[in-house]
Amino acid sequence: MSASRKKFALLLITLTLLVSIAAGIGFTGHANAATGGVHIVKPGETLSSIAAHYGVSLSRLVAANHLANPNFIWIGQRLLIPGSSSGGSTSGSVYVVRPGDTLTIIALRYRVSMLSLAAANGISNPNLIYVGQRLKIPGKNASPTPSNPGSGSTSRTYVVRPGDTLASIAYRYGSTVARIASANGIRNPSLIYVGQVLVIPGSQTQVPPSPSGGGKKIVVSISQQRMYVYQNGKLLHTWVVSTGRYGYPTRTGVFHVQSKVLNAYGSRWRIWMPYWLGIYWAGSTENGIHGQPINPDGSIVWAGLLGRKITFGCVMLRTDHAKELYYWADIGTPVIIRP
Repeated sequence: MSASRKKFALLLITLTLLVSIAAGIGFTGHANAATGGVHIVKPGETLSSIAAHYGVSLSRLVAANHLANPNFIWIGQRLLIPGSSSGGSTSGSVYVVRPGDTLTIIALRYRVSMLSLAAANGISNPNLIYVGQRLKIPGKNASPTPSNPGSGSTSRTYVVRPGDTLASIAYRYGSTVARIASANGIRNPSLIYVGQVLVIPGSQTQVPPSPSGGGKKIVVSISQQRMYVYQNGKLLHTWVVSTGRYGYPTRTGVFHVQSKVLNAYGSRWRIWMPYWLGIYWAGSTENGIHGQPINPDGSIVWAGLLGRKITFGCVMLRTDHAKELYYWADIGTPVIIRP
């Protein structure tokens, strides 16, 4: 055999060995759930689905791979799967999410709190579960119960309908936004959705505010771009505002403050609106009164344009004025918008 042929044969053997070694290292799509291993991310997978597949919590999977953002993984990424932990409860059971399920419904069915169910499964956003997801049910309640609380319960459930806000639901049941948000593990009270099942905490002695607003009244003049704030017939403030631009007019009429959110997020425009007072619904979007919006980078939207018709239908105030109005106005305070 010539020298050149010997070199070619040696190179071929070397390449074959390298391929074999690579295969032995474990470039496969699955790991051993009991002892740990490596998983190669495939199209359509999320970190939550991978964690559920291997029976590990999302938090352990994030920690094992030092991930800064659990929502950012990519196809082909190698994830270390931590071995099974003996520290978890063995008295629970596993539930597979079905169409129409919410974390609240499942928690009610198994008589556990929604927060403990979320914690047991490493779920950071209780509103994000998916069909087929395997949920570990903490505690000893392995047998489900009807999701509707019995007549002896002081709590009840409510299914969110179009036009609802957490504030309007709280008003309807004589509760508060804070209590309903806490009972359902809601971090942002402005983010609820149609069909969501909410646990309404038991009755309390608080009486919902009077629709009359307790002598308070807010008047907005579109032509003047001004807001007039009254209490018991006395003018308290006259403030410059900005109302809706061409194509997005602010609606005229008599409304009431129907929601209050300290810092509302406008997902359509990706802006934060401080000191939000919702006043009416325009389709699926709630219009309201708020301070000067803030971009994700911290810059002020429409800076220097107060007093012009510039918004997408809302009534914009200077932020310090919006703050004062937010803490002064009650749910039910009349809002009169004139041409």
